Amino acid sequence: MPKNLTQRQIIIIAFAVIALVVVVVVFFMNIRNNAAGTQALNLTIWGTEDPKVFNDLISQYTGPGSGSSAQIKYTQIPSAAYGSTLLKALAAGTGPDIFEVPNRDLGQWTSVIAPIPASLAATFSAVTLQNDFPTVVSQDFSANTTVYALPLSVDTMAMIYNKDLFDSAGIAVPPKTWTEFDNDIAALRAVDGQGQLTRAAAAIGGSEASVPNASDLVFLLMLQNGTQMLSTNNSTVAFVGNGGNGTPGLAAFSFYLQFANATSPYYTWNDSLGNANDAFAQGKVAVIFDYAASLAAIKAKSPFLNVGIAPMPQPDNAAGDINYAKYSGLTVNKDSASVVGAWTFIINLTTSLANENIYTTDTGLPPALRTAIQADLTDPNLAVFASQALTARSWHETNSESYDGIMNKAIQNVLNGSSGSTAALTEAQSEMNSVTN
Repeated sequence: MPKNLTQRQIIIIAFAVIALVVVVVVFFMNIRNNAAGTQALNLTIWGTEDPKVFNDLISQYTGPGSGSSAQIKYTQIPSAAYGSTLLKALAAGTGPDIFEVPNRDLGQWTSVIAPIPASLAATFSAVTLQNDFPTVVSQDFSANTTVYALPLSVDTMAMIYNKDLFDSAGIAVPPKTWTEFDNDIAALRAVDGQGQLTRAAAAIGGSEASVPNASDLVFLLMLQNGTQMLSTNNSTVAFVGNGGNGTPGLAAFSFYLQFANATSPYYTWNDSLGNANDAFAQGKVAVIFDYAASLAAIKAKSPFLNVGIAPMPQPDNAAGDINYAKYSGLTVNKDSASVVGAWTFIINLTTSLANENIYTTDTGLPPALRTAIQADLTDPNLAVFASQALTARSWHETNSESYDGIMNKAIQNVLNGSSGSTAALTEAQSEMNSVTN
């Protein structure tokens, strides 16, 4: 510094240097914040829920990028048209920033998904996923430490039963095992003088023509029976093994079908009885197996029906419960202009207990966060579904809609006598292995 500068000049220069440093720091902080998605968010979201659900959540968002200038818009797509509508939009480059992906269908969408970026690893990682959500979420939505989607709910299939019919049959406690379930059939079932069913014990054993969740029930029974669903490298469906008698997958398939076999002592259902949920509402069947998402519609059909909810039966002497989940997760379009901002929004949305409470209140669905599950273990409406989320398991399907159709055909082929159980299931396995994303 020149020696002839006055003290006043030195002070002025010092302040100028400090001001310059502040400007530079603020400039680079803005760059970093923008990179982290803290600029005003401009996001589009597609899903199947009622707009009120997401609008309530969006209105509570106070994370990075929120504020009066934020533009976060939710669009509801009808469930029946959701997949095709989304696929067309993504192919045309007009898809949303955020969309829902079913837990069984991640493989169909990974090519168009931007997983949680490395820049957010300090905020959310695969370890966080394992700690904050049930195990099934990691099975469904992560691979090799990469996280592809996060859920607001984890729904599971439960036993929904008519309490009055159970009471009339002298059954005080719903069956906890499949053996107990078998033993209750005779007491719950009613037949006429010609041996025709006038009241079914349970809607199980039929095809999807009458049992909406027929394929799910078969897959659940396979998992409960210890079936290896895929080859060791997860490349092919392998639930029949070598196709021989006695394999766990075939045993589970045959167990399911016995309930629609008129020569079986456990015969209690056939497709001619019509839609299972309608029959349940009319008091013509004592038990159906369905998800929490269906409860509102079931109760609406018969508001005064005395409905009970019990956990899914489990195999005798099982080492642990195994349940079956059906739910969706939120993910980000790889072509989004705001990948980091979109993921920041999703993480904030799905890891907040307050947001979970808003979502479950609006939808009536069970939660996904472990902390919310713990709180709901005493809730009379959600306790069964919440606890089952902790023991739900999954397997990687290439295309759940195709797999369901193939399994449904296998069930029908056995029921109509055109094929035996072994041949039908072996053919189903072969057809599933020919399905591509």
